[in-house]
Amino acid sequence: MKNSIVTLCCLISLFLSPSLCAQEDTESEKSLKFHYRIVAGLNIGGLTPVPLPDNIRKIKTFDPTLNPYIGVEGVYTLNNKWSVGISPRLQYKGMKVKNEVMYLHTIIQMGEGAEASSFEGAFSGTNYTEVKNLYLGVPFFVQFTPKNKWHCRLGGYVGFLLNSKFQGTVSDGYIRNGGSLGEKVQVTSASFDFAKHVRTFDCGLHAGAIRDLGKRITIDASLEWGLRSAFPSSFSGISFPMYNIYAQLGLGYRL
Repeated sequence: MKNSIVTLCCLISLFLSPSLCAQEDTESEKSLKFHYRIVAGLNIGGLTPVPLPDNIRKIKTFDPTLNPYIGVEGVYTLNNKWSVGISPRLQYKGMKVKNEVMYLHTIIQMGEGAEASSFEGAFSGTNYTEVKNLYLGVPFFVQFTPKNKWHCRLGGYVGFLLNSKFQGTVSDGYIRNGGSLGEKVQVTSASFDFAKHVRTFDCGLHAGAIRDLGKRITIDASLEWGLRSAFPSSFSGISFPMYNIYAQLGLGYRL
C-alpha cells in the first residue's frame, strides 16, 4: 500500500507539472487547453461471469463492500464541444458473495498443515467468495459537452494489479474428486485461495457523465466493463471467465 501511495503521488506530480510550467500563459489560453481535477469516489459492482452459468443455482447474499478510488485527471480541450482525457487512479474492486452451486469445478483444501488434503473436481453445496483487488486503473476517453454543465464520456481503461485477495470457503455439500463422475467426498467445510492466479493486467470499456456543481466541484457517474477474464484460461480452479464490472460514483475538484 505504501508503494501504491508513492505511485499516486508521482502521477499527481506528473499531471500538475505542465500546469506549473505554463504559469506564464494567460488565463484564457489555459482555459482553452488543459484542465485538471482531483477525483475520489466508490466502485460498486463485482467480479462476475457473464452470463451467470447454470452451475450457480442461487445467490444467497451479495455485499459490494467498500471500494474507494482516488486519482487525478487531465483533459485537453479540442474545441467548445470535444475533449480528450486520461485519469490514472488507485482503486479497489471487491465484493463478498454466497451462493448455492451444483457441479462447480474448483480446487479446495480440507484441513490444515500436514494433514491438509487438496481436491479438484465438481463441487455441489454452498460457496462463499471474498474479493478485494487493488489496481492502478487508467481510464482514457473522448468527452462531448452538449451543454455547459454536462460532459459525456466514452472510451476504455487499463488496470494493473497491485495487490490481490480472492479467497473463500465451501461447505454443506460434496465434491466429485476428479470430475462429475469421480469419487464422492463429503465436505463439511473447506477453503480456497486463488489470489496468486489473478491476472496482473485488466482492460475494458469506460463510459460515464459529469455534472458541474460549481466552478470547481463536479459529480461523476461512470461504468467500467471488463473485457478480459480475471483468470487465465489455463487455471482450473475457476471453470468460467470472470470480469470486473463496476459502476463508479464520485466527486471531483477542478484545479
